Amino acid sequence: MTEKTKKVPQPMLPRGFMGRLTLMGMNLGHRSIYKNVARVMELQPEDDLLEVACGNGYFLKKYASHVHSVAGLDLSELCVGMAKKKHRSRIKEGTAEIVHGEASRLPWEDGRFSVVTSMGSFIGFSQPLESLKEMHRVLRPGGRAVICVEWHAEDGLDHTKEIEGYGMKMWTEDEMRAAIKGAGFSEVSFVYAKGLKMPKMMMARAVKS
Repeated sequence: MTEKTKKVPQPMLPRGFMGRLTLMGMNLGHRSIYKNVARVMELQPEDDLLEVACGNGYFLKKYASHVHSVAGLDLSELCVGMAKKKHRSRIKEGTAEIVHGEASRLPWEDGRFSVVTSMGSFIGFSQPLESLKEMHRVLRPGGRAVICVEWHAEDGLDHTKEIEGYGMKMWTEDEMRAAIKGAGFSEVSFVYAKGLKMPKMMMARAVKS
């Protein structure tokens, strides 16, 4: 672990014992996020679903039975190890894949998935525009992406203390729309919902033409 990595907050890069505790808390606190994102994604039995920054695989595990296959990627080695254990049987069956990697360099071929999502971590992506382009690349024509931003510049809260020094960006809806369209998506819409300590959670839904 580098000195730079040590400074990254646990929710963005879980590691060690504290990382495990953080993930447990996130799974409990994010239940409303998972439910709302799944609703906006409109999952179908034939879908191949990718979650970018999948954490310990909790969301994918919960909705794996709703789709044809699932895949997850995370920068945290701890998360990848935990997610692989959760999906051990499906990995053996060939209906699940969990990999270690960066959102800006997805290790899948063009058009591999019908649905892509990322929840909570987008504000901390070091290369958000490249990450959006990669999500667009691995989607099939007609595929959809749902990016959930728990905290943003228009949620009515002051996040200065939480994000100071961590390189996180508080996006506006207009900025999100411009970035997503700039990545190649043709349709972008927004849905808002309430969550635990999140009065105005923002979900951007985009479609690849």
